[in-house]
Amino acid sequence: MTPTFGIFDHIEAIDGTPTQRLLQDRLALVKLADEAGFESFHLAEHHGSGLCMAPSQEIFIGAASQVTTRIRLGPMVKLLPLHHPVRIIEDMCVADQLTGGRLDFGVGRGVAPIEHAWFGSRWTESRERFEDTLGIICNALATGEISSAGSVYHDFPTVPLSTPPLQTPIPFWYPGSPVTAGRHGMSLMCAGSVPQSTYETYMETWQRHRGDALRLEGPHTRPRVGCTMILAIAPTEKEALAISRRGVDGLVRRTKRVHTYDHLVLSDAECETAIAPLKAILAHIEETVTAGAGVPAQITERLVGILEPGLVDHIAIQVPTGDMTYDEARRTVELFAAEVKPALEQHFGHR
Repeated sequence: MTPTFGIFDHIEAIDGTPTQRLLQDRLALVKLADEAGFESFHLAEHHGSGLCMAPSQEIFIGAASQVTTRIRLGPMVKLLPLHHPVRIIEDMCVADQLTGGRLDFGVGRGVAPIEHAWFGSRWTESRERFEDTLGIICNALATGEISSAGSVYHDFPTVPLSTPPLQTPIPFWYPGSPVTAGRHGMSLMCAGSVPQSTYETYMETWQRHRGDALRLEGPHTRPRVGCTMILAIAPTEKEALAISRRGVDGLVRRTKRVHTYDHLVLSDAECETAIAPLKAILAHIEETVTAGAGVPAQITERLVGILEPGLVDHIAIQVPTGDMTYDEARRTVELFAAEVKPALEQHFGHR
């Protein structure tokens, strides 16, 4: 199967760049990716920090839809426990209409306890709230009505879905957990390489739960696995490594900053639990720096290694990120589109 490629972006702040210019540059980058044949642009959600300067994802997606024609657009992820389900569903449907049926919708629980508190929710209930809201979404897309029947956390009169989605179905993604993604019929997105065990768990869970009530796939939907990786391509490996290190260091700094206010709502022990996933990532940070840094030929070789086992069919490059500049990110996208992407498509298209 020929692999596809996308961009995963937090839309982080860039020192010295005004917010308006930052957003205009990102729209230009999405337009460039669209013209270069990238399949998708995935946008994160965070609040209260420079990690995410476009936290209302659907607004940016709507703007991006007007300067692109083919690339698929969507959140990666929409934090379901933070938002009222009526707003999530209505915004989702409007975004699908504006994009002309190009919406991919990633969903998740959210890792920062303070963000839950800011929206009047509790991080400790995030798993249950996620399942609750996901059920409302599934039923609404199936019936054309938004109902709180059976919900533990919401109670409202049934709302007609007056603006329907254009796609039937909208493709859904879930990051990290192969069990959750497989159980609900969603595509799985992983950070970095995908172990064989993760792939097998996802595929087995997908098949075992086919036909369950809380499923988001259509009759022709297939299980799909993607992965994200920070990428820095430059004329020399030395320059690429320097860019990648600044990117990773800046991303880590901003991610830590998201947790700055967790202590306002959690005990010290709970704060440690909340930041544990980030600490696990930091244990392998050098691998992250080096894996996606190099000249086009090096990146091509490494991506062949990731794709060859057949576990992954979609790679979302993470640019710009951290303290990477917009110009460095644009050069990475241009070199990837001109040299890496064609080589990979030729390699896997002729198997």
